[in-house]
Amino acid sequence: MSSPIKDLNPYVFPGGPDLDTIIHRRLFGLNGETDRVPPYSTNALESSKVRLRLKSNYGHPIIVGQTRMANKRFFARYDSDPSTATEVLAETEPLAICRLALILLRRP
Repeated sequence: MSSPIKDLNPYVFPGGPDLDTIIHRRLFGLNGETDRVPPYSTNALESSKVRLRLKSNYGHPIIVGQTRMANKRFFARYDSDPSTATEVLAETEPLAICRLALILLRRP
């Protein structure tokens, strides 16, 4: 996890401790070395905190739902304007929310 966040591919980044630590540090401003890092990318309760923080920080709700695809069953979408919507797919809802967070955190 030594590479900068801009070098990460958020569309395929796996869920787990590395993603959770990025979210913990960059979105919540907490130090993952001294704080317990919640399982944001694998736990629905914890990912709901990510979703709320994204709405608070960026001013628009995060839309989540299910797809009809067998391997990418969930999506998360940030829609600040119909022409600039951003959407990611994932196997689980928490992972979709966290992948979307990675994209939003890369913005200047």
